[in-house]
Amino acid sequence: MKHVVLAVFFLLTQLLPAFAADIQVMSKEQLKAKLGSPDMFILDARSETQWESSQFKIPGAHWIPKDNTDQWVASLPKNKTLLVYCACTGNGLGASGRVAQELIDKGFTKVYALDGGWKAWQGSGYPVEARK
Repeated sequence: MKHVVLAVFFLLTQLLPAFAADIQVMSKEQLKAKLGSPDMFILDARSETQWESSQFKIPGAHWIPKDNTDQWVASLPKNKTLLVYCACTGNGLGASGRVAQELIDKGFTKVYALDGGWKAWQGSGYPVEARK
């Protein structure tokens, strides 16, 4: 019984931060319609291994080392809509949700996680560009 309680506690502590911030989710169709907009700033939160093994990214995306947001967060534009995506297939509960939560905690107000992440985007046949 003790193990069950600990397992439930662990799961809740991992999932509740994403729910607590009420992270907004953007669909791949919504993002496609906004690609190229000067109001959008796209963050690729895939792990370094996933980033290095991929040849492509969503057009205009900037890869971020999600483990140390303090190093790069000051350079982000506060007046733009920030969209974060990762390799997860969930709706903001993976790495993109954690990064989105950190951005919200740091005062950013227009923050979204991409529903379905990189896999949904890539699988849809939507535009990609070579990773630089």
